[in-house]
Amino acid sequence: MMPPPKKVVIIGGGISGLATAFHLQQLSKGKPLEISILEASSRLGGVIETVNSQGCLLECGPDSMLSTKPAGVRLMKELAMDNEIVETCQENRRAFIATDDCLLPVPDGFRLLAPASIAAIAASPCLSLGGKLRAICEPLVPRHDALSGGKLPDDFDESLSSFVRRRLGAETLEMLAQPLFSGIYTADPEKLSMRATMPQFLEYEAEFGSVVTGLRRANAKNSNNDGANSGHKGNAESVRYSMFVAPERGMGSLVAALEKNLTGVSIHLNKAVKNLSMQPANNQWKIEIIDGSFLEADVIVLCLPAKALAKLLQKAAPDAALLLSQISYASSAVINFIIERENILHPLDGFGFVVPAKLRRTLIAASFSSVKFKGRAPANLAVLRAFVGGALFPQMMELSDAELCRRSFADLSFYLSIKSPARGRPFKEARVSRWYDSMPQYAVGHKVLVKKIDDEIGKLGGAYFCGAAYDGVGIPDCIADAERTANSVIKSLFATQIGS
Repeated sequence: MMPPPKKVVIIGGGISGLATAFHLQQLSKGKPLEISILEASSRLGGVIETVNSQGCLLECGPDSMLSTKPAGVRLMKELAMDNEIVETCQENRRAFIATDDCLLPVPDGFRLLAPASIAAIAASPCLSLGGKLRAICEPLVPRHDALSGGKLPDDFDESLSSFVRRRLGAETLEMLAQPLFSGIYTADPEKLSMRATMPQFLEYEAEFGSVVTGLRRANAKNSNNDGANSGHKGNAESVRYSMFVAPERGMGSLVAALEKNLTGVSIHLNKAVKNLSMQPANNQWKIEIIDGSFLEADVIVLCLPAKALAKLLQKAAPDAALLLSQISYASSAVINFIIERENILHPLDGFGFVVPAKLRRTLIAASFSSVKFKGRAPANLAVLRAFVGGALFPQMMELSDAELCRRSFADLSFYLSIKSPARGRPFKEARVSRWYDSMPQYAVGHKVLVKKIDDEIGKLGGAYFCGAAYDGVGIPDCIADAERTANSVIKSLFATQIGS
């Protein structure tokens, strides 16, 4: 007789939960396994949402993923989406920094917080003469005492602000590093962990005594590799912006493909979980749903934001819940504007711009969506994405949709010289997407905190967790975490079969 199937219940139907289910399904072929997904909302995908309107493709959440982190592209290939992977447009692969009165190009070779080229930073108008001189002196700044041995200690961490001020000066932090990081993490630079977000910069300092030297050597290595592969030297900036890829029909098509391929998975929408408890009698988890129903599982995979998971584990694992509650979140909103292209006087010769917090603008960043990827809008229209809120400007989330649109469009109009028609609205459509508590904040010491959470949840038996709150906020990070989790689940459930 065949043994009864093992039951795995995944709580959370965002990209982490869907990818976990997909990989479990792939790994369990020939093994008796029942997989279920419980999602509290009425749709799958979490912050991933693509909408089509007026012939335009609008991304309400993330619009791309890094190909240098291979898990995302690998998943698309496993879903037979190879021919749908598109790169950013080769033209205008650059971005801008907002100043008091205009947009300036990000200095050539600048990597989020440091320049790979002294000459490029010296030529950039983004910094004052004093700011340039301070940044240029970076190779002369001594290592942090903790890094003086040439290695990065396991327990060393510091904030983005501390690191950039120490290595490159306050002006580089305010005008370049802070806005560029805010466009990714919507974070407070005084709290953001270097170890959890950009550990390679700490490693450059430890190994070479200089971030600039480390970046230059890394760029040289990448250029040589590119030359070997394609017969010519690669331009550092082109390589950087070509790292972003997306499905041709938008990120939502990745969610749709996952759902379509989860043929052996039972998906339950509008099923918020109320409580979790382990039943010692049968060594199974009892999952109580808010509508009064319940499920039993041999294994649970927790793919919820840390804040929601902390609340759910208060009874079953109070120590883990306390640790999870230490991960804070920021809220943000994305406003997609559809505008007549002829009304935008700026050439849109880049992918977007970021705004230093010191300017106190409504926008923290904007993306030229219809320029970044081809086919996102008809030739006579442009799609601009505005980003507001984040850790530094939480008050923006209290504004009405109409006020968010008005203020965001005012900033866009100022920097992009958008003219208003004689009559009617200056844009054809504005769609506001609010993402409350959507961006986990990786505070200093985050890596150590995640290790403690892992240890505590590991004590429960039959419980696993993954998602953006732990080992990376990007889509490929979440997919890679889901792969690791699925492998661990299969090994725990079918250890005898795997070992035989």
